[in-house]
Amino acid sequence: MVILDQFQDILLVCFGALLGVNIRFILFQELKKNILINDFSILIINTFSSFLLGIFLSVLPRISSYDFSYKLVLFFSIGLLGSLSTFSTFVYDLCNTFVEFKFFSALKIFFISMFLGIISLAFGLYLGNQ
Repeated sequence: MVILDQFQDILLVCFGALLGVNIRFILFQELKKNILINDFSILIINTFSSFLLGIFLSVLPRISSYDFSYKLVLFFSIGLLGSLSTFSTFVYDLCNTFVEFKFFSALKIFFISMFLGIISLAFGLYLGNQ
């Protein structure tokens, strides 16, 4: 039974990631049409994901069943939101900006991304606790 439970956990993360990566792809394509700078598209998607994580984490303690809340964390937090806000894309863009010797731009992107991510997570937590 332990192997079956682990397989179910893996499937939950996989299905969440499949959904999250497709949402990210669609959002990125739509934002790319309307925003001239790719860095802002990634910033918007990561900030939105941080906001959703804040709301999710604030609602999670209200769920009474431990097993059900654990499954939700696997699907939503790790799978869906983990693939929606891919850290590797953020790091890749920063690295490219540094390679192009745009140090101020790279630092600006880094600090704005971190600041907005923390603020949007906190705002999501605040809204979820209302």
